[in-house]
Parts: sequence; C-alpha cells; structure tokens
Amino acid sequence: MDFSNYSRRSKFAKEINAGYSARLNGQRLSDNPHLVWHDQPEGGLAKQIGHFTEKAEAWQYGWRRADHGDRGAR
Repeated sequence: MDFSNYSRRSKFAKEINAGYSARLNGQRLSDNPHLVWHDQPEGGLAKQIGHFTEKAEAWQYGWRRADHGDRGAR
C-alpha cells in the first residue's frame, strides 16, 4: 500500500502514529495489534501471519518510519 498520498496517510493516521510510537517504545514489528495470526497445521509450533489488513500495513508503515528517524510519519 502506498502511503505517499496525503489522503491515504490521513485516513490511517491513527494506525501510523500508533506504529511510530510503538517503535520508539521498543515494541517489535510482530507486536502489531492488527496482524491476523494463524496456527500452523499439525505439529507446527510457530504461528504464521495471515493476510495483512490495511490497518496492519499502516501500523507497520509508521513503525518503519520511526526507524528512519522521520519527524512525524510522512
């Protein structure tokens, strides 16, 4: 998803800002509250990520922007 568009960024500002803050507070990328996790089939110990919702992508975008040292999620 392309967040360079202002209207898209403003639509998901809450999630982008939450992801940005989460990164600054030391949370991991896998702590994204919008991820959909699925159990592995029989015998699998780990879980895997299902589909990415728009909110999950926006949160991840904000989280990654914090890595770049941006002021505000642009």
